Amino acid sequence: MFFFAWKRFLKKPARKGFLLGEILLAVFVLAVGLTSIIAIIGNSLQYSLESQNIIVASQLAQEGIELVRNVRDNDFATGGTGFAAFSGSKHCRIDYNNSTTNLNCNSSLGSAARYTLTYSGGFYQHQESSQERFSRYVYINYSASDYGKATVRSFVYWGTFIPLSSGEVTGCTAGNRCVFNEVDLRGWK
Repeated sequence: MFFFAWKRFLKKPARKGFLLGEILLAVFVLAVGLTSIIAIIGNSLQYSLESQNIIVASQLAQEGIELVRNVRDNDFATGGTGFAAFSGSKHCRIDYNNSTTNLNCNSSLGSAARYTLTYSGGFYQHQESSQERFSRYVYINYSASDYGKATVRSFVYWGTFIPLSSGEVTGCTAGNRCVFNEVDLRGWK
């Protein structure tokens, strides 16, 4: 009995642990997994920010339409035809300043800085600059011969501002960082 106890004491216990290869494989798998997760989070954040830009731009484009409608309605309320500010095709910028709507139209497109929007006082306002995120361009095509119809297109760009001179909508896509709204306005009868 003593012999068996002594033999057991002399026997080296089996060591339990990980081999270097197993550790390296585990570290590699962990590194690949963490890298994938970080890439997914980065892409998700990028898509979230781009979605935010699309939503803000859509609202700014709709605001441009509503402000032009406001100009038409105010002209009619003061005894006009509703379209005193419109004649022919115009390249416009439009703002809301506390109690008035400022519609500024030219027959030519002008510089890209003319349409830049800056955020101040709770509103986006036009301010000639090249450092802001959004630009709003309103194209108005008024035809008195077509029963006083005005086609109004409000474009909002973020990133590079590249409007087409005739107010075409074919190049205005979210992929090109552009959204637009369009409405046909008619005079009041």
